[in-house]
Amino acid sequence: MRTNRAAWVAAAAIAGVVATAALAETATMTGRFPARYRDAAMLQSVSVERFGGRDGMLVTSAIERALAGAQHFDMMGGRRSGGNAEGVISGGVSSGVEDSYYKRKEKRCTQRDANKKCTKEEEFEIRCTQRVANINVDIRLTRTNDGQILYSVNKPLRQQIDWCEGQSAPRTSEEMITTMVGQIAQDVRADLVPTTETYKIRFRETTKGLPKPEVKSFKAIVKLTQRDLRAACAGWAEMNQRVPGNASILFNLGLCAEAAGDLRGALGWYNLALPLLGQRSEAATGIGRVQSRMAADADDAERGRRR
Repeated sequence: MRTNRAAWVAAAAIAGVVATAALAETATMTGRFPARYRDAAMLQSVSVERFGGRDGMLVTSAIERALAGAQHFDMMGGRRSGGNAEGVISGGVSSGVEDSYYKRKEKRCTQRDANKKCTKEEEFEIRCTQRVANINVDIRLTRTNDGQILYSVNKPLRQQIDWCEGQSAPRTSEEMITTMVGQIAQDVRADLVPTTETYKIRFRETTKGLPKPEVKSFKAIVKLTQRDLRAACAGWAEMNQRVPGNASILFNLGLCAEAAGDLRGALGWYNLALPLLGQRSEAATGIGRVQSRMAADADDAERGRRR
């Protein structure tokens, strides 16, 4: 990226940043990120067939509710309307709950003084129960028009609870299975539905490489992010004209652009900072994050065109 392009990006970033994006020395922003399985997420409509297995209906209903709540797909139900869906989710469930018994030793007070302070303890053997619930869900999403499998996963979960004589079981077997089914359904949603996340990224505060007369100004700009991000970003843009090519300034300008929603500008600044900071730096992380957001925006636009 040439210098004039960098200056244009700085101006765009400064114009769009809002003061409410700052908290301490961080920028807070909200972005859209792609689903884990992007091809599957591009479908407009899906139906969920009844899963096989004893708890198949429970899993079917939980996945339907999770996807319907996301409002990403048109959910098609029933034999007739489900056949018109672009994708069909199907699968099978194996589940089971088993109780086993064991004994453990426990100290109990057997004698107390007049102040009710324990003066003697004895060890007793008590009977306990261990309940283990397992569930394994095989899930597949197939595109209707060509039969291509866009999503195929296996999701196993296990829960264990223990209790001893004199106590009640913390959860019933049904409650354990239902809880795990809900967790799996939410995980399926995360696989198939893009997410909107609010996140905070910290500005770089190191003054390495700055001329000594600029150090005080740089630190003042960092503090300014706590109350006026717009002004802080303007300050870094001005400083970049005086001291071009400093890693911290370049990264911080990228973060300013990202907070303003200028993703292409942010990508440009992060790419400028990358050779100075390294492949495992916050600049590299910023590049991946911004590219991910750009991909999600492109996916949303493409789905909109297909409607």
